[in-house]
Amino acid sequence: MGRLVEDAVKGYGERIKRLAIMDPLFRLKYRKRNGEDDDVDWFSMGLLTLLFFFECMLQRQKKKGVPELADFLFEVCGNQLQLSRDRFVDIAETIIQAYRDPTGKRREEVYHDWESNATEVYHYSILKTAGFDKTAKRQYYTLDEAGIELVFATKEYFSEFRISINQLLIRKQLEKGEFANALTEIHEMRIAVETIREQMWRLGLEVVRNIISDETYQKYLQVVKATHERLEREDEEFRELYSFVVDTTRKQSGDLQTQKDLRAYEQLLQISKELGEAHHMHQQLLNESIILKNKAIDAAKQALYSVGLQTFHFDQEIVSRLVSSPLPPVAAQGLASAFTSLACHQSWSLLSLFDRQRSVSVNQESTSHAYPEEDDEQEEQNRLTQQRNFSLIMRHVLEAMGNEREIQLKELQKKLPAFIVNHRSYYDFWLVLHQRSPAAWEADREGDLLDGALSQVQGDLMIVTECEDTIQASARFTIQNMLIIRREKEHEL
Repeated sequence: MGRLVEDAVKGYGERIKRLAIMDPLFRLKYRKRNGEDDDVDWFSMGLLTLLFFFECMLQRQKKKGVPELADFLFEVCGNQLQLSRDRFVDIAETIIQAYRDPTGKRREEVYHDWESNATEVYHYSILKTAGFDKTAKRQYYTLDEAGIELVFATKEYFSEFRISINQLLIRKQLEKGEFANALTEIHEMRIAVETIREQMWRLGLEVVRNIISDETYQKYLQVVKATHERLEREDEEFRELYSFVVDTTRKQSGDLQTQKDLRAYEQLLQISKELGEAHHMHQQLLNESIILKNKAIDAAKQALYSVGLQTFHFDQEIVSRLVSSPLPPVAAQGLASAFTSLACHQSWSLLSLFDRQRSVSVNQESTSHAYPEEDDEQEEQNRLTQQRNFSLIMRHVLEAMGNEREIQLKELQKKLPAFIVNHRSYYDFWLVLHQRSPAAWEADREGDLLDGALSQVQGDLMIVTECEDTIQASARFTIQNMLIIRREKEHEL
């Protein structure tokens, strides 16, 4: 529960600030109305004001005040509201006063930050002054920092790049060693993938329901193609990120000196697992996008076919054409051939006489050319033999290590008997133990190949990591050098 609470309140203060800047806009919406305000949509007027000053900033038009805003609102809404030019000046002044206090005092929002468990005060301003014309006695305004954030909040500019942004953040966090934050980003990315799946499901319903013409088909086909191209781009980025995670995990596995290193290694393994699951979900979306494209094509064909059936009149188009005006036999046959099918006749081909014949005696038993399958008893016997071999190898390894907690494989094999090193089971043992690393004896895994071997380490943790060099242990076998670490049980994470 502690991790859930910590993640839930993370960034609480920033979220409150983003909600607080919307307060002036909603104050306009619920503003008390008089007789003249019945037809005025103050909420829309407030948003149009934000967009007006935002476009002025983009076009570097700085000298904008109440008259310019009133002209803009009059041009956009004048035909709909049927108000005078002076009334739009009053509306512009009211909106500017709602966004910026006439005294110049910044708005404040008092809230309790549950992340830091302290009461905070957030000061903000939607509009700020941008100069004053002393001659004309006119005040100019422009968007303040909070006003720009409010404009951006009305449009999700990066919704189609959300997963790509998550992937970039994960890569940067892995480079910095922020593994816990990377896990959180992966969880958010998985939610984004589920959101895309819901959008594609709704799009599939719209495709089947709304395609009734070629124009509608082309419209939905463009949407489906854009979705498929986006998923292909994200899939390629997924592969690059997963390759980076694997490389980072491999580097971390070669440096497990402290408990902190081991904890980081386990977090990287968890990141690799979670990222693989998210990538698998995303690949399913890629396949579903292909199905959606085919569904759009089928829906268009069915729609056009249905429209053709409804508009086609057989008696008028075919019968009357043949009966009302005499046609030459060739022309009449060509007109009717579209509605007739080819004659079908099933017969025995004489060429089957030259086909390969199968001559088999009635009393002859069929012979099988497949490899003989191993029975269950022989398979169980082989497993027990390998289990005993692993137990024997572990006993000699522990005797060779003695009181040492770390040793390399090339040093260890010098202390082992020759019959152990020259046996195939010796190399199978290290491959299986490296795959299970970090490995410890578990009571519920009775019957496992390493059950007898791990029971000898008295609950300690066996960690096997790869080294760069290789060992030519014998004439028959070559194996990569490994570092074997026996960690005490109380040091296990």
